[in-house]
Amino acid sequence: MFIPVMMAKTIEPGSTWIDKRDSNNLFTVGRLKPSVSVAQAKAELETLTAQLAKDYPVNVGRGIRLGKPGLFIPDIANSVFAFTGVLAAVGALVILLACVNLASLLLARATERRREIAVRLAIGASRQRLVRQLLTESLLISLSGGAAGVFLASAINSAVRGIRLPSDVTLLFDLRTDWRVLSFALLLSIGTGILFSLIPALQSSKPQLVPALKDESSMAGFRRSRLRNFLVVAQVSLSLILLISAGLIVRSLQAAQKMRPGFNPEDAIAISFDVSLQGYNEERGRAFQKQMLERAQALPQIENAALTDYLPLGLNYNDSTIYVEGTEFKGASTLPIAIPIESSPGYFDVMGIPLRGRDFRDDENKKESRVAIVNQTFAKKFFNGQDPIGRRFNWHGPKDPFFEIVGVVPDGKYNSLGEDPKPALYTPLYRDYSGAVTLVARTRGDPRQVLIALRGEVRKLDPSISVYAAKTLKEHMSTSLFPARMAAIALGSFGVLALVLAAVGIYGVMSHVVAGRTREIGLRMALGAQLSEVQKLILKQGMFLASIGSLGGLLIAFGGARMMKSLLYGVSASDPVTFTCVALLLLTVALLACWVPARRASRVEPMIALRAE
Repeated sequence: MFIPVMMAKTIEPGSTWIDKRDSNNLFTVGRLKPSVSVAQAKAELETLTAQLAKDYPVNVGRGIRLGKPGLFIPDIANSVFAFTGVLAAVGALVILLACVNLASLLLARATERRREIAVRLAIGASRQRLVRQLLTESLLISLSGGAAGVFLASAINSAVRGIRLPSDVTLLFDLRTDWRVLSFALLLSIGTGILFSLIPALQSSKPQLVPALKDESSMAGFRRSRLRNFLVVAQVSLSLILLISAGLIVRSLQAAQKMRPGFNPEDAIAISFDVSLQGYNEERGRAFQKQMLERAQALPQIENAALTDYLPLGLNYNDSTIYVEGTEFKGASTLPIAIPIESSPGYFDVMGIPLRGRDFRDDENKKESRVAIVNQTFAKKFFNGQDPIGRRFNWHGPKDPFFEIVGVVPDGKYNSLGEDPKPALYTPLYRDYSGAVTLVARTRGDPRQVLIALRGEVRKLDPSISVYAAKTLKEHMSTSLFPARMAAIALGSFGVLALVLAAVGIYGVMSHVVAGRTREIGLRMALGAQLSEVQKLILKQGMFLASIGSLGGLLIAFGGARMMKSLLYGVSASDPVTFTCVALLLLTVALLACWVPARRASRVEPMIALRAE
């Protein structure tokens, strides 16, 4: 629903933000003229901001920040861009792994057709025609796979569109399979089909005619096929990179679920309500909020309760400029940023946040009550780590009244779990009136039953007041954990796919090796080789290649995991547990993929093998 801004009071009766010059409720959206750069636009807008400050003193100290529309919140935007970048890189690795697998199988297939190709060349077929035939066959396989992929992707997208964010804001995933997606899939299928089948086609179209016509295979050639060995190593390396990426994300999700976000979400609840929507003025609104807080504190299932205008790790975002008393003032645009939070007395006790100093008092409810509580990053950044209690600051510059710091609390997570420590400050909720507040409470019993009881108390006070965002704080945490869960599902799926592709590729290549060494194996067994020795011979060859691929994959993953740093919570990008476990898992799968052909090779009858053509 779109409405004119002038109708804000109609939609939100009792709201006054549209009349306040210090309100932060609006974004200004504009489109640059073709000849104007972002720097030029910013310079002109800063001139206008300076003029506003002269005309209206309340605007003194306010600056301007330009950004792209859509993702206004920097932390969310950075997380989205980082996740899509990693997802694109992982998708590229998956298709590269599939193509390497395909090239390996095509090489094996072309080797099996060496007599056919030799016959065609002997009776006059040109090499170009043979290459064209082999490329056409490979292209048909690639296009068939691409078509199947499009149908599978459409089915997956239908499931993804059903995902809903754990929040009151509904965001839909636009994953339509339109002509651009189909064109991309077509070009990718054609390009990969030609590129990764070209080398096998060129190699198989230039055989040694006499040995090929006699179907004589060179055992040394099978053992020393550099291209085949390179493809196996590449498969293992790419699979390991994908598995490590998935492992880091899963470990990060586990760490995030155990992470203390700066408050204790256990046995705590939150409900939000906005009395201004029902036309309450400031006097009636303050009275309702205090009555609701008293009723909540009187419930036997509640240990303590408090009010706040900001619940950490939600989708709300706010910041403000900070000027510290006694520092040099170079203008509003140079002032640092901190997160402002308003809370009532008892908030830190309810949220399980340790407080050094004193809490706010109930009588600090006037504009003259200029006291604040800051976090450790605020103290470190603005007071060089010295004790900030008793120091003063304000929002806009040396001419504004100052706030005195009366307490310090530990750092927390405010916008996302992966954010760097940010300065934050708390001021008394009752000092500045807002119709929209959130009631947080520490419970003794079932939090669900307490939420029902609180809804009932709101209805008793005024049935017209709507309660929203009623949930436990553990449920509230699910919003911040949602990106990690989605990343774990996506990369975990890619990791499983990579593991399957690696197993299939190694198994296919080793089966081809066993088939090519049938005579050699028969001869060894005829001369007295034991079954275990034959198995060790095949396993040694396959595991040697898998080990080289694992080593290369570990080195590449160690360097490339840094690009995932912004997606990881509580886990290092070089986490030794993840790297070790994933490498062992892949080597185990490779061992199984090699063992099946090795076992089959050890069961070959010597006489049948010696007579095999």
